[in-house]
Amino acid sequence: MNFRSQAKINLCIHLLEKRPDGYHELVTLMEAVDLADDLIINQQKTGITVTCTNPVVPTDDRNLVVKAVNLVKRKYKLKDQGVSINIIKRIPVAAGLAGGSGNAAMTLHGLNRLWALGLKKEQLIELAVELGSDVPFCLYGGAAIAFGRGEKVIWLDDPGTRHYVLVCPPISVSSGWAYSRVKLGLTKDRSSISLLSSVMQTDDFKKLISCLNNDLEAVVSARFPEINRARGYLTDNGVNGMLMSGSGPAVFGLVSSRKSAERIASDVRNMVEPFWQVFAVSSIAREDEDL
Repeated sequence: MNFRSQAKINLCIHLLEKRPDGYHELVTLMEAVDLADDLIINQQKTGITVTCTNPVVPTDDRNLVVKAVNLVKRKYKLKDQGVSINIIKRIPVAAGLAGGSGNAAMTLHGLNRLWALGLKKEQLIELAVELGSDVPFCLYGGAAIAFGRGEKVIWLDDPGTRHYVLVCPPISVSSGWAYSRVKLGLTKDRSSISLLSSVMQTDDFKKLISCLNNDLEAVVSARFPEINRARGYLTDNGVNGMLMSGSGPAVFGLVSSRKSAERIASDVRNMVEPFWQVFAVSSIAREDEDL
């Protein structure tokens, strides 16, 4: 069985108060884009075998895919079931694009079908919450507002299609480090997220640009100059609306069409240093709930 694991970007992240569990209360607007990994999932007699085309990705218990398999086996007493999962990796690793979270989400869908578990949406989301903050959103993608530590998700009606150029420097940023360095100021107004979701529906390009916000970007860009260099490449090619996704280091630029995105991505590729990755991507509608 083959499952597509979509990347996500954050159009807005507001950090609120620190929670008793150590996480930040936050509110974010995310959407899936058509940059994707493939997961090939097959039954095997016993054990868990995970392989990946990117050698940087661990294939042991550190990988969320392995954690997802172990969680399902433990929850549903499937000790003797075996599975092999090959990850064809296209999403940059540790880039703020939820590549690992998406892999885990598709693993849950895959095991649900492979082992005929009959799990409904609510049950899959409960499992996803145990695995990580972005995993519930990644189960279905589309566009959504998430809050809590990111695990509580309200999906939006299809807000149309947006187009982006993604620039990914060859560095990794620890999300834990980024969140720990943020100094919270005044309480953020959650209504800005509602405004952003409304603007997406109206397809007001300039207004959408003005709503982009990421409370993590200042602290990450202060430590990693590559963030501002990524912004510079986009600015040099006429892009106005830019933002770091998640805790970085991926930076996206909002553009008016797929044709523009592909042209700008091609130009940026000719400017960046070796090992930087550049993609033209578009938002993608929510997946059918019966994957």
